[in-house]
Amino acid sequence: MDNIEKLDICNIIEVQKIRKILINYPDLLSIFEILIIMSNNRINQEKHILKMEIEENIEPDLSSDDEDEIFE
Repeated sequence: MDNIEKLDICNIIEVQKIRKILINYPDLLSIFEILIIMSNNRINQEKHILKMEIEENIEPDLSSDDEDEIFE
């Protein structure tokens, strides 16, 4: 199961305080909400990328570079 990062209550309280301040400025509040959504999406994408498996790089066997074989 995925490890869920613990919420920091201080961050939640700060966001609520900002919302209270912006309540009288609907345009700014709307932009703030959009920023919150975008930030959450970015965090979720980063977590998904970090969980992706790293593909193993397998190089093919190369023929011998012995000069004798090249000029025969």
